[in-house]
Amino acid sequence: MDSLTLSGIGLAAVLVLAALRMPLAFALGAVGAVGTGVLKGWDTFLFIVGSSPFDVLSNFSLSVLPMFILMGALAVRTGMGAELVHAANGWLGHRRGGLATASVLSCAGFGAVSGSNLVTLSTMTKITVPEMLRRGYSPKLAAGTLASASTLDVLIPPSIPMVIYASMTESSVGRMLAGGIVPGIVLAVLFVLAIRFWLSWDPEIAPRAAERLPWRTRLRLLGGIWGVALVFIVMIGGMYVGLFSPTEAGAVGAAGVLGVGLLQRRMSWDGFVAAVRESVRLSAVIYLLLIGIALFHFYMDSVGLQREMNGVLAGINLSPAAIMVTILLLLIMLGCVMDAMSILVITTPFLFPVVVALGYDPIWFGVVMIMVIQLGLIHPPFGLNVFILCSMVKEITTGQAFWGCAPFVVANIVVIALVVVFPEIVLWLPNQMFK
Repeated sequence: MDSLTLSGIGLAAVLVLAALRMPLAFALGAVGAVGTGVLKGWDTFLFIVGSSPFDVLSNFSLSVLPMFILMGALAVRTGMGAELVHAANGWLGHRRGGLATASVLSCAGFGAVSGSNLVTLSTMTKITVPEMLRRGYSPKLAAGTLASASTLDVLIPPSIPMVIYASMTESSVGRMLAGGIVPGIVLAVLFVLAIRFWLSWDPEIAPRAAERLPWRTRLRLLGGIWGVALVFIVMIGGMYVGLFSPTEAGAVGAAGVLGVGLLQRRMSWDGFVAAVRESVRLSAVIYLLLIGIALFHFYMDSVGLQREMNGVLAGINLSPAAIMVTILLLLIMLGCVMDAMSILVITTPFLFPVVVALGYDPIWFGVVMIMVIQLGLIHPPFGLNVFILCSMVKEITTGQAFWGCAPFVVANIVVIALVVVFPEIVLWLPNQMFK
């Protein structure tokens, strides 16, 4: 059989095992190890099973993951998310739909100390969605805002998916994290504009504006978010001037969040232990996933996928831009049936060599790829964020939530188009930070 057929068999086997509820890490690892053993011999099978865990765990670029995860777990337990919402609502709550706008900005701010979309979603949903419903906001607006705004966490560092992509492609973690900052800010602005446009079209989806707070109260609320601002500035500023490596920046960030929590007397011993346990558990899951990916890579190398893909590319009479558009459409379609992390870890080994061969920048493609697959978190039929939010807030149906996400899906597509047409939106800051 040819390389593409064998690759398709391997991928199909992974999807079948995943559909049978086998964890993705074990599905990838089992198919990769057994497939390599069948093709290359069982001595090779024993070698890769023994060496892959060591190769993954000794990768220094992955040492940043536990610190980023710990930082997010500590931020949840120190109440940083609630402070961000209170401050943003204090400044914007007097406008119609102000709490929705405040929720977008709060998710963007919380993304600066949390590397997980699900952490941001669960934290901010508990704080803002019940309050929006109590004030008379449309369930569509409340659900669409939070389900969509929580995806900003994927772009704004620290970002766990970006670290995983950088590790899989042997790219710079620092450049990858920096590449998501400007698109993340642009996307947050587009989300706010989407809310304003929606309100201008249908003002009844949000109640009339609340009373404007006095300036003294607003400034006092702004003082409550100094911890988030300080941690983010120190982390990014330290990497910008070359004071920290990404791993050191993660450690500084985690220590900073812990220090802020202690100063504000919001961090108990039990909370600290729970945050450490959660971080260890999630780190172990991610490392197991990366070991499974490494084993699956061996299988793909064994079937000669790279050579076959290069031959296919040479025979296709399409421009690099047309091939890139095809890749992005494929990723969007996969988002209809798979979760974002599965798409990232399964398709990157196939797509990355193609993109590099076409002459595209690996950092740019990583950011674009993550932006595209995060769309799958909020559009039907999979829409993981939508289902999680609806499971947390029983008053909102999945149909209402998906309709509420529609304006934000449009905003996402606009930003993706801008990034594709103007790559410097992604590359400008990494080129400034890592000359």
